[in-house]
Amino acid sequence: MFEKFVCRFRFGCKPNLPDLGLRGLLFLKLTLMEMIQMTPDHKPLSAETHFTLGNEKNKAGDYKGAIADYNAAIRLKPDFARAYYNRGETKSKLGQLSEARSDFQIAGELAEQIGDTSLKITVDQKLRLSRITSNPRKCGGRPCVRGMRIRVTDVLGLLASGLSVKEILEEMPDLEAEDILACLQFAAHKTDAPVINT
Repeated sequence: MFEKFVCRFRFGCKPNLPDLGLRGLLFLKLTLMEMIQMTPDHKPLSAETHFTLGNEKNKAGDYKGAIADYNAAIRLKPDFARAYYNRGETKSKLGQLSEARSDFQIAGELAEQIGDTSLKITVDQKLRLSRITSNPRKCGGRPCVRGMRIRVTDVLGLLASGLSVKEILEEMPDLEAEDILACLQFAAHKTDAPVINT
């Protein structure tokens, strides 16, 4: 039965399947790819293939499976910056924030080494924004800097009143210059919403 289905699938014939929906089709595609991989005459998957499988599993909501595929891609190609980045994104979804941050840092270093400026900029922004936290038990859940009771609005207010970065750092010694940039980036990110006129 399975061989007949795979033959039809490989030659482009549409098998008689019920409507599975997007998740069902992604699951079927991944299952078939993994079954084909298990056949003895099949070559091992490349790092790029594992990366693609990880992306598909991520879209389907299988975050642990996606991380396993990103791990396989990284094992095969240790300088695969985008695999580190996507694994970090997936770990963020699972709440593994410190591990995600570590993956982002590695991705940034690798992106710089290979000259992938687009990924480097994305990683830098992601790392900077990770400095902004929100906790319902602190400051009424308002965005704060690195879990401290220094609100983003406090830092932006000081900038708006004309204080320089140096003066703000003197005023608030717990802050770092990168924290101020994170506040600005957070504000830019939050105000980047389309305006729809009706």
